[in-house]
Amino acid sequence: MRAWTLLARYGKSRKRYFLLIALQLFLLFLVCWLYRIPLKPIEYAAILMVTLFFLFTLADFWRFFHRIRRLEEKKAQFSCRPDGLEEVEDLDEQLFWEILQQAEDLCRDERRKWEQEKADTALYYTLWSHQAKTPLAAIDLLLKEKEPDKSLLELQLFQARQYVDMALQYQRLSGSFTDLVLCRCSLEAIVKQAVKEVSALFIYKKIHLVLEDLSQTVLTDEKWLRFAIVQLLSNAVKYTPSGSVMVYSKQGKLYIQDTGIGIRPEDLPRIFEWGYTGCNGHRTSRSTGVGLNLCKRALDLLGHTISIQSVPGQGTTVVIGLSRRELEVE
Repeated sequence: MRAWTLLARYGKSRKRYFLLIALQLFLLFLVCWLYRIPLKPIEYAAILMVTLFFLFTLADFWRFFHRIRRLEEKKAQFSCRPDGLEEVEDLDEQLFWEILQQAEDLCRDERRKWEQEKADTALYYTLWSHQAKTPLAAIDLLLKEKEPDKSLLELQLFQARQYVDMALQYQRLSGSFTDLVLCRCSLEAIVKQAVKEVSALFIYKKIHLVLEDLSQTVLTDEKWLRFAIVQLLSNAVKYTPSGSVMVYSKQGKLYIQDTGIGIRPEDLPRIFEWGYTGCNGHRTSRSTGVGLNLCKRALDLLGHTISIQSVPGQGTTVVIGLSRRELEVE
């Protein structure tokens, strides 16, 4: 900022003080004239007052000048913190700095969050691209055979579709638009549709499926709830070498129970964390540690709850709480 411009801005900001000293001098001379007091002593007093005011103004301008320079440097560094600046004296000025500091903290937090989400997304799609190649390569090899195994081919097609679906849902959950449509749906219809999507997995691994009482309605989004159930059923079959998977509802909760390898107690508190695979995930190269995280995010979006109980070697039970506060359905 140019010196003359800065001087003009300073004069504008201090014009009340200049008017005050001018008014005081005028009143001083006016009183002396009215009472016919000799002007000589008053002139000396006025000269002293003006001199002191000039020195004070000069010092104040010097402080103002350096403060503006520091603010310009801070602005160039895109930092709103008053670090390195002198202590502010006015309350409104102090509040102004505090507001700027809070704004900068918020911007930094949002930027940190954005950078973390960007890194997570890059990592997820890197893992996804490597894993999506596996079923595609298997399908390519199967199609080259004279009599390809139909059940194995369906399994690979299911896995390829699941990877694509997970990528689409991950993108939606990571964004601000989730096309959520709440309505009262039949739980049995949603579960049966989810079972149909993962039927190839059940058939190939010869896992017995048991569907018990599911006759209830739930206020939810059918697509997102089905997505979560598909992921949970896939996990149940994936970690069940032999045995069965049972799905039933009771007292407003949906239970998905398997007889698989179970989850270690030390892994249970972290299974919903993004990218956490645990001991079982390290045993299979196909685990990304994203499926359960997406399930929880989808169910949180719907207002549902999810919890997992497991005993290593005996199986796992997933409990989805379907109750939620009543909302108006459009």
